[in-house]
Amino acid sequence: MKLTKLFLWICGLFACLVAGEAVLRLSKRFPPPIYPPKSRHPELEAYEPIGYRLHPSHRTTIPYPPDHPRMILVVSNRDGFRASRELDEPDPRPRVVFLGDGFVSGDGNQESERFTNRLEAQMPSLRMDNLAMTGFSPDLALRTLETFGLKLKPKLVVFCMYTDAYRRVRPEYDGSGFAIPRYELDSGHLVSVPYPRLHFWDLLSLSAATKKILWTYTNWQWDLNQAILDRYEQLGDEQPFQKAILFLPGTDDNSSDRKRRGWLKQYADRHGTPFLDLSDPMHKIGERAFIPGNPHYSAAGHQVIAEELERFFRDRHLPSL
Repeated sequence: MKLTKLFLWICGLFACLVAGEAVLRLSKRFPPPIYPPKSRHPELEAYEPIGYRLHPSHRTTIPYPPDHPRMILVVSNRDGFRASRELDEPDPRPRVVFLGDGFVSGDGNQESERFTNRLEAQMPSLRMDNLAMTGFSPDLALRTLETFGLKLKPKLVVFCMYTDAYRRVRPEYDGSGFAIPRYELDSGHLVSVPYPRLHFWDLLSLSAATKKILWTYTNWQWDLNQAILDRYEQLGDEQPFQKAILFLPGTDDNSSDRKRRGWLKQYADRHGTPFLDLSDPMHKIGERAFIPGNPHYSAAGHQVIAEELERFFRDRHLPSL
């Protein structure tokens, strides 16, 4: 009798799990990760030890965004970053390095429309080097600084945090579809680890939902982002270079955005690092700041950022020469 009850209990539990998985799959709210990761832009990007970059010395055009596309020219330099010039070319001007994701590299915009290019045109005594990449997480931005940015001997390094980037430190995040190296914390210190090997239970929506809840309602996400920023601060003290942190907003200033930008401001204040929150100026122009039907910034949005950055640099005397 006991065995029968146990069997029925196991069958009931299994049926509940199957039903729960089916409901989550149909809702599409908790999509499981694709494993092994598959590049979403193989015509543009390739894997390399820090994660991925554009194909070096490559020139192509892509339609963007998918719904109402225009043709965007994407040119990469020898180091695989979106730029029509080389990082190592002689230039006597002080260098400012920008780190970030596609909102910094200019997804959906021509190179000349990006805020870094506009800012250099507005402040021609400085050279702006954009080392951002589509889908980059804060940890990939840090690896890029360590591998490429420090070689440029920058006077200033600007760490740009888009509102969605905080979650990208989670183990299963794959950038643009690559088995990228990850960071985890060991006694409060960053440790580099390979992309995790996922098992069949990791590929269930139930698992994805559980992990999202855990990462959302614990300090794991915040602690890892803080450790990444701590490493950035440490590098700035060692090289040295001046530091500045930017918060890049989403289309809506919701409670998550407010929490993230508040956390980032508190972090910057604790370290005495100049901080610029672009939420108010971007939302002031409303929908014009974004590509229609797409979360990325429009040319008008990039212009607003360039104007705010010029004011920020001048007010805070960045970089001090």
